[in-house]
Amino acid sequence: MGVDNAQWFLWRLGPQGQYMWERHLPSEFSARANFVEPSADGGFIVAGSYPDGFNVIKTDSQGLIVWENEYFDSGWAYCVRELPNGNIIVSGDRWYNLLSAAWEVVMLDSEGNLIWNHEIDEEGINTAYRASECWIMADGNIVVCGMGQDEDYYFHRWIVKYDLEGNVLWHKIIPDGILYTVCQGRDGGIVVGGLDYSNGWPNANIFRIIKLEPEVEVDLQPDLTIIPETGGWLTYDAEISNILVNTTTMDTWTFIVDQNGNGTVVNPSQITLEPGIPYNVEDISIEIPADIPNGEYVCEYHIGNLTTDQNMGLGAFTFWKGEVGVDDPSGPGDMIPGAGPGPPDGLHGDRPDVFAVSAHPNPFNALTTITLNLPQPGEVRVSVFNTLGQEVALLHDLANGPLSPGIHQFQLDGSSLSSGIYIVHARFADQTLQQKIVVVK
Repeated sequence: MGVDNAQWFLWRLGPQGQYMWERHLPSEFSARANFVEPSADGGFIVAGSYPDGFNVIKTDSQGLIVWENEYFDSGWAYCVRELPNGNIIVSGDRWYNLLSAAWEVVMLDSEGNLIWNHEIDEEGINTAYRASECWIMADGNIVVCGMGQDEDYYFHRWIVKYDLEGNVLWHKIIPDGILYTVCQGRDGGIVVGGLDYSNGWPNANIFRIIKLEPEVEVDLQPDLTIIPETGGWLTYDAEISNILVNTTTMDTWTFIVDQNGNGTVVNPSQITLEPGIPYNVEDISIEIPADIPNGEYVCEYHIGNLTTDQNMGLGAFTFWKGEVGVDDPSGPGDMIPGAGPGPPDGLHGDRPDVFAVSAHPNPFNALTTITLNLPQPGEVRVSVFNTLGQEVALLHDLANGPLSPGIHQFQLDGSSLSSGIYIVHARFADQTLQQKIVVVK
């Protein structure tokens, strides 16, 4: 898609990039195809400008026009999306003159008939607005990013969320810049990208990606994180908070992910969240069968749209099936079963010859000792992270000064930690070691 000497065109390539067909419209000064959305019927929806204004064209699977409409006699449509019900959302702008343009978001039915449009402009003031890209969110609503100018003609980054009737649910303005693209991350947070003019325009442009916090937060509290080799039940509670502005019903499901990244959906259901009101789901139970391989798994709790696999909120924790021990190289244990506590291998006399880290006891309830073998003096950082990558404890920092060669021990108080798997990070010179530890309560 695009423009070729002011001629609107659409190309179709095969899965290996091979040429299949192309379609053109007669040359017009403002002709442009900006965005192509595949439609559920096998055809395509094209947003752009033709012959000289905000235009949407629907084609069949061969690129032959089914219908086409120009909704404003100037301006461009930048993005188009097809909703599950067949309606179409389009974002773009409408030009009044060289200095003035309006933000335009348009909802169409499947035949291209206008259902509603939302416009942002400043009457009588030469300011420019643009709705660059739209995205269908996991809750079924729509988010649009773009830009707007203030009365001093400074550009600002705009994000607007709509319901399906065209009502604005919320909007956010980030100073100094323009947004071109928007999507929703796996955890439900909105991600936008564009230019940052904070250091001056137009000679100090910085490409910047910004992520907003998810509108739904999920905190999981497992009862146990170790399942016997013979199988058993994994039980947990979900504490849910939200910053939604309207009552929303969404899917919920649990996703069990194995060591290879493969997953299984269990317990699909639905939940209705009221704006700002916390919600608890207690005693979510999942049977872990004996015949699945031993090892580490991740339990994810999703809130969003199961059909499209999109999330408004996501919580997760790691659990272990089978015996925990160092004889299983993927396990979080620190010693061979039956062996007593002691320093790691690689110790000769009082001075170790390798950099190593271990933990005992492991698993543990409240206290464990982290033992560090240091073959030579140097600065060391020892910290503990949860499975979400958040640091939960700092045992030794570079600011504490260098350590002498030998065996060093640090006590970790896990009384404030939830049951689960954690990772000890030990960094020395250009080496970083990791040791899994398990808190069991």
